[in-house]
Amino acid sequence: MTEAVTQLTAPARPAEVRPVEVRPVEVRQGPRRHVYHRQVRFSDIDAHGHVNNVRFLEYLEDARIALFLDYAGAPPEDRSGLPAVGIAIVRHEVDYRRPLRFRHGMVRIESWVTKVNRVSCELAAEICSDEGVFAEARSTIMAFDPHTARPRRFTVPERAFLKRYLP
Repeated sequence: MTEAVTQLTAPARPAEVRPVEVRPVEVRQGPRRHVYHRQVRFSDIDAHGHVNNVRFLEYLEDARIALFLDYAGAPPEDRSGLPAVGIAIVRHEVDYRRPLRFRHGMVRIESWVTKVNRVSCELAAEICSDEGVFAEARSTIMAFDPHTARPRRFTVPERAFLKRYLP
């Protein structure tokens, strides 16, 4: 018992600070992928000690926004000063493959397009690291007019951009 108390009351050793090693992302055969890196935050961890499933959707959102900003840059503003985005998520499907725990280093979200229609497209994604895949997802995205809140067709440049990520 005395040893346990001594260990608990001993001055803390300074935390070891390890530099984050940045590794190049391997380019896989198949569709061109948009790659987004994200740090797992302590606040992402739930009571079970792994990233909460809701946070996975946030990771996918961050990657999706980065992908579309690569195309469009900063979105124009509507009359009230809010971003007039012009796309909406219609559906998400997520398959959780293994627990993602708090870690040093980043995870990467690799995204690619699986199909493009006139009004919608399907975006696939993997949340992964060199250790493997933590989650696979598919999202259906619809183009819409932010002023009328009605569906619209993708423009020719939007379709060309999305097709760059098709297999």
